[in-house]
Amino acid sequence: MIAGPAIAQSAASSETVLEQIVVTASKRETNLMDTPVAISAFSQESLDRQGIQSARDLAGTIPNLQLGTGSDSGTAATIRGVTSTDFTEVGEGAVAILQDGFYSPRPQGALALMYDVERVEVLRGPQGTLFGMNSPGGAINIIPARPTFGETFGSVEGLMGNYNKRQIRGSLNWGVTDTFALRAAFMAERADGMIEQEMDLTDIEDAHSGIVKDGIPDVDQRRNRHLSPKDWYNNSDQWAFRLIGRWQATEKLELTGTFSYFSDQGAGDMNFVDCEQAAGTVNACTRTLRYAKVNVPGKKDLTIADYQLKAVYDLTDNIGLEYRTSYQDQKRYQIQDVDGGRHAAPEWSSIGERITPEEQLMGYYPIWDESWETKHSRYETVTHELQIKSRGDSRLQYVAGAYYLHEKKSIRYDMEMLAQKTYYEDPGLPLGFYPDGLPDTVIFDQNKRTTSSRALYGQVDYRLTEQFGLTAGYRYSWDKKTDEGGVTYGSWWGNEAWYNGLWTPNSIRAHQSNNLKWGMGGSAPLNSGVLPATAPNHSKMEWSQGTYRLGAQWFPNDDHMMFASVATGHKMGGMYEMTDTCANGCMKLLTYQPEKVTTYELGYKGTLLDGRFRLSVTAFFSDYSDMQNTGNKVVGVNENPLSPNFGDPVYAWATDNLTKSRIHGLEVEFDVIPWDDGRLSGYLAYLHTEITDGGTYSDGYACNEREYFGQPHCGDPSVANIKGNKLPFAPEWSLTVNYQHSIHLPGGFELVPYVSVHWQDRMFLDIGNYTGAHLGQYQDAYWKLNASLRLNGPENLYFVEAFGENLTDEDTKNFGGFNQGMVRNSYDAPLTWGVRLGYSF
Repeated sequence: MIAGPAIAQSAASSETVLEQIVVTASKRETNLMDTPVAISAFSQESLDRQGIQSARDLAGTIPNLQLGTGSDSGTAATIRGVTSTDFTEVGEGAVAILQDGFYSPRPQGALALMYDVERVEVLRGPQGTLFGMNSPGGAINIIPARPTFGETFGSVEGLMGNYNKRQIRGSLNWGVTDTFALRAAFMAERADGMIEQEMDLTDIEDAHSGIVKDGIPDVDQRRNRHLSPKDWYNNSDQWAFRLIGRWQATEKLELTGTFSYFSDQGAGDMNFVDCEQAAGTVNACTRTLRYAKVNVPGKKDLTIADYQLKAVYDLTDNIGLEYRTSYQDQKRYQIQDVDGGRHAAPEWSSIGERITPEEQLMGYYPIWDESWETKHSRYETVTHELQIKSRGDSRLQYVAGAYYLHEKKSIRYDMEMLAQKTYYEDPGLPLGFYPDGLPDTVIFDQNKRTTSSRALYGQVDYRLTEQFGLTAGYRYSWDKKTDEGGVTYGSWWGNEAWYNGLWTPNSIRAHQSNNLKWGMGGSAPLNSGVLPATAPNHSKMEWSQGTYRLGAQWFPNDDHMMFASVATGHKMGGMYEMTDTCANGCMKLLTYQPEKVTTYELGYKGTLLDGRFRLSVTAFFSDYSDMQNTGNKVVGVNENPLSPNFGDPVYAWATDNLTKSRIHGLEVEFDVIPWDDGRLSGYLAYLHTEITDGGTYSDGYACNEREYFGQPHCGDPSVANIKGNKLPFAPEWSLTVNYQHSIHLPGGFELVPYVSVHWQDRMFLDIGNYTGAHLGQYQDAYWKLNASLRLNGPENLYFVEAFGENLTDEDTKNFGGFNQGMVRNSYDAPLTWGVRLGYSF
């Protein structure tokens, strides 16, 4: 369904009707209501009214779409329960992000600003035939406005809002001649951090070990400094530019070249302790939800440069040839404070010997001082695609093509853990014990990882009669991943060698901030012996996969269509680094296999009430097999006799394959003019997901905390058996209703109030569906309200709009996590409000 205020006047009468919308979901231009797939489309004006600036903001506007914010500026896109939560260079998305049909493989690409677009198309369900790998959940295609020949026009807009938000954007179309045109667009935005942030100067005391507060912080101060709100976490400092050239070179040949550039210089996002769940425990919040003490200021330098060329040649009046090629260069530096100043509770932590039962059970050190730093990363992607497709209105429509993608990836990623529980007694040591709170840094140095995919595909649509049509499509893909020379540094446990001879612990407490210097740990040269290294990886994995689409359509008349289809999609597998699965030298390469989705759909699309009402209904059933699930996984048992964690599970960030899940649901979208000058739109969605076989799942979630709170222990079948669990990011029911009304004023002015209400059911944030008190991984059901009031000038030459989003200031989670005994989540934006102004010329 289209979402937007586009309304046209009927040629036959003065009655207002909804305009027809053209989409490219089948890689050919087709009418939205004649396209037999579940698809939603948004115009630029609709995106603005709903406050949508990037793909991340689409959540709540489309049936069964959820978008979460993960680490490393990644975005977890989920459609109908099919998702990916691996934001590293290893993983791939389950929902393909495309720019004008060009695939963007990295999850950070969802951050790129959506501005001056013709429309945004969101396809639900597997798109394996036409869009290929890594689209088992669906696809989001952002289509920029293309240049118009022979005309010159443009627009400029500005925005001011709370959190000192300022935004400006504009576009200019220059029709140089009747056969050549340029279109330039830009956008820039800055805003203060949506957080209450202070410097972390934590100075601890511990009566049992004789440590008193001495004015010297116990957290690292090498990077710490005072910051103004504009540099706090969860801020905004980004800009983008796009230039498109379109040339009708000959009567049969048209060339379109696009250059776009996106820069994000913000501080990055921070997760917060779930204060609602922490209430009544030793971890209860004493400040607001969005409060953090920071000793590692956030910094992000993310740039994405895209170069695209599209050549369209008319072989005949009925056959077109299209060649597409692109090069994307994404670079990123980023550092983030992981702990946010929320250290382990004193009742659960100790320095030296664990005395109380709580200390013995939990085993935390009283300082949590962790940061993650992407020292450098670069992802270079080249694509080539050749298509031959039908033109015109013949009964036979087809598209066939060949596709090639090659992505070269390099990254150095440092996880610095500066205070770990390391104490044990040993009379043979100089101090008679191993100091507590020793640091470690784990470095993933990946010089050359590659992903490549080759595919041949074709799809045919044939109208057997005026009322009955068939669709058949098939794609065969050859995928490959390699890791050449990747090395992991670090011991995953605190080690005195980390200090590189620049400090020697002389007490039970390993160090304070004044003992930490550059040249230690991760800032020492690699291969200097400070951090132990694994042998270099030299691994390769290959897969081949066929995907298909079969469908049938019935057109009772020009205003109604019913369709049935079955479609498949896949997401490629992969491999991580060599990992010590026993904390004592048991090195193993962690791998996982492709996942597959087969979806059956029955649908109806109709235009009713003489063009005033569009209705789309889709029922679906999906068989989700070898489902990839990413997280902090149990990969073994600690066999290091010197480790205080001997016998405990060993965790690593990894992906495994769960055997099977089943999904079914119903999506109802509507867009109606209920009366003159009114517009009502929205959706109702039902989604039932169920894991039918848990496969390799191992229960290792919050084991000690569950024991402390008297909840089922890790391995208890009531938790460890996830058969029957729901998939994460898949609320059972969701609803959105939008209404706007045009009030005509004297002098050609128009006042347009707009309101949008969204509700969704409880949503789990992980595969375990854990609901135990204080430890639950879920977002409860909630309502959200957005509204605006817009004044349009005569002939829509200018406008002024006041807006508010999340007007009831709901705290809603979009991604979950757990550390140091606390549930920590990524949250959607709080209440925001402001004023937009725009002028067209």
